[in-house]
Amino acid sequence: MSNKKIMLALMTGVLGTSLAGCGGANDQAKAGNGGGDSSQAGPAKIKVALETGGLSYVEGSPDLNNDPYVKAVEKMANVDMDLQLIQHQNYSQNMQLLFAGGELPDLLQTQGINKPEVAPAIDAGVLLPLDELIDKYGPNLKKHIPKESWANAAVSKDGKIYGIPQENPIRNSAVTYMRKDWLDKLGLQPPKTVDEYIKVLTSFRDNDPNGNGKKDEIPFSARAKFSFGFQFFSAYDVHPQTWTFENNQLVPNFIRPGMVEALKVYKTLYDQKLIDNEFLVNQGKDWDAKIKGAGTVGMWATTSAAPDGVLAAIKANVPTAEIALIPSPVGPSGKPGGVYPLGSTVSDFVWTIPKNAKNPEAIIKFLDWFYAEGDKEKDNFFMYGLKDVNYTEQNGQIQYKYPTTNEAIGQQVMFQEWIHFTGPKRHLTDEAFLKGKPNGDLIVKSLQVAKAEGFEDAGVGMPSLPTMQARPELKYDGLWLEFAAKVVTGKESVDKFNDFVADWKKRGGDQVIKEATDWYNQTHKK
Repeated sequence: MSNKKIMLALMTGVLGTSLAGCGGANDQAKAGNGGGDSSQAGPAKIKVALETGGLSYVEGSPDLNNDPYVKAVEKMANVDMDLQLIQHQNYSQNMQLLFAGGELPDLLQTQGINKPEVAPAIDAGVLLPLDELIDKYGPNLKKHIPKESWANAAVSKDGKIYGIPQENPIRNSAVTYMRKDWLDKLGLQPPKTVDEYIKVLTSFRDNDPNGNGKKDEIPFSARAKFSFGFQFFSAYDVHPQTWTFENNQLVPNFIRPGMVEALKVYKTLYDQKLIDNEFLVNQGKDWDAKIKGAGTVGMWATTSAAPDGVLAAIKANVPTAEIALIPSPVGPSGKPGGVYPLGSTVSDFVWTIPKNAKNPEAIIKFLDWFYAEGDKEKDNFFMYGLKDVNYTEQNGQIQYKYPTTNEAIGQQVMFQEWIHFTGPKRHLTDEAFLKGKPNGDLIVKSLQVAKAEGFEDAGVGMPSLPTMQARPELKYDGLWLEFAAKVVTGKESVDKFNDFVADWKKRGGDQVIKEATDWYNQTHKK
């Protein structure tokens, strides 16, 4: 690899680094093959702009282009990357400035081509359509990325592919947690139905499961706007952030009739102090303090991928605490519910190639390499990191040093996620790897619960609708949230639900439904 002086810019509100100035005049001539084939040419030079993710390892690096994990990827893939960082803070503004500056990298990480900061670049022809390039140079991309990911609005528009998606192997991101030590002490089994949930929460309230002689238990807690507390809406198939296609219309679930019964449940929970009576104003730090600090919450919902970290945080203050991951309440339909709808198969990031890219063929080959099969060195790197640094190998058996310090955790995030541009994310789903972690069985159980429940949102991938942009009060956290809060706290009767729906439609809701239905029909070719 040739010597290079790399300007690494942490964007602090202004993109001060010229991407064009970072490469040499002979980039095209020197551009190699990419995709790990080092037999024919030198490394392909690729200027890459990507988000820091707010990661301390990334943002704290004095020279990320000389980072050992970056170097390892460059060597294995036979590329020469010039990394430019887009700071996580003020990300949208930084992306807008990047596009406005006009000096784009060869490979640009976005949060989807349908995002407001990226969509105008598609319409202006700034980003390349990738169909032909993928057909010629991306056989592994075509083979392994599912059709629904290619069709996602974050990836394609008008039948053309503009982005290479990163995988989202865990579509159900949150599950319901309960204090297992409380269940055990009270001789209770994990509940299944809404009624069983209410009985367990009532016992948590009345029977001093934390054994301190005080009536300080909070049976169930959630956060402002019902965040992390949607289980009972889902039980009635009316999660208020989601949409349903019925009667040839795409409608928000918060105006569907099932909402009446769901709101009655939340009012019962509130009246009987089975739900945290501060939940409508709870911020994250307050919520965390109750669950992890005081250890006084019996049920909540949070990440499905990292229950081990949640348990460790609680045990730091309540050493006897144990947690159980349980299926969310099942409502009258008998269908498994969930805390949030199933997410897209596309993760938070989508790679795009600006039209000024000097060697788009090599870029596609590079991204294709992440999915290449039979490359043990690559697969071990993205799972375990660097040999003799993060893991050792004896008699063909890998001995991985599961991280226990912040520094080691930062390294693990680096090689498993940040520099892992696309390709399979086995570290999130491989049971043998997960079980090796402290409390690994808990992680596996959580993922099993997450996989068994969840529901589809018919509005997934829908862009921001014009009427909702002009009238944000029509979103779920506008008029509906105001009505729901009044019902739950007894300031409004749920019998006024039909009046609320009529008012919402009159204020612009009918137009919202029309725009949503048009999008749905166009997207799903109805």
